Amino acid sequence: MYEAVIRGEIEIDSEGRVWRTGKRGWDRWQRAVRTNHCATVRAEHLLPTGYLQVRAMLNGRRHNGLAHRLVWRHFNGPIPDGLTINHRNGVKNDNRPENLEIVTPSENAKHAVRVLKVGRTAHQNGEANHAAKLTAQQVQEIRMMRASGERLLSIAAAFGVTFQAISKIARGDRWRSG
Repeated sequence: MYEAVIRGEIEIDSEGRVWRTGKRGWDRWQRAVRTNHCATVRAEHLLPTGYLQVRAMLNGRRHNGLAHRLVWRHFNGPIPDGLTINHRNGVKNDNRPENLEIVTPSENAKHAVRVLKVGRTAHQNGEANHAAKLTAQQVQEIRMMRASGERLLSIAAAFGVTFQAISKIARGDRWRSG
C-alpha cells in the first residue's frame, strides 16, 4: 500500500491526513497504465469502525489500507511484525503523528480497557458487572458478619449465594473495592 506514496499518487501531510494527488488509468493509445495528476482530494474514507481507510490500485488490483498505519510508516518506518499502532487519545480518525504509538496487541487491549473504558472487560467490576448478585452494601455486611465470627454457610444462606463466594469476598479475592 505504501507503494502508492512512493509513486506520488498519495501524499501524507504533517497532520497525518492522506491526500490523493494522482489517479492511475489506462492509456488506450499507449496501451499502458499511467498516472494522471489530479486535483488534490482526501484519500481517506471513514469505516463503520471509526478508522479511516485508504484505497489504491497496485499492479491492476485494488488494495485497502488503514490510514493510521500509512501515517506511522511515512513518519517512522515499517511496522515490525507482531506490533500494532495505537491512538493515544482513543480517537480512531485522529492520525496526527504525535497521537500514534507502536504497541503490542496486549498493550493495545489494555489501553482500550483502562484508558478508554471499552472492551469486554471494561465494566466488569462490582455492581457494574451484569452478572453481579450482590451490591457493595451487601459485601460490606458480609465482611462485618464474617469478621464477627459468623459461619460461611449461614451467611451464604442469608444472601442467596454459595459459601465459596462468601469465602472469597471475606478474604478479599472478590469485591476488592467493596
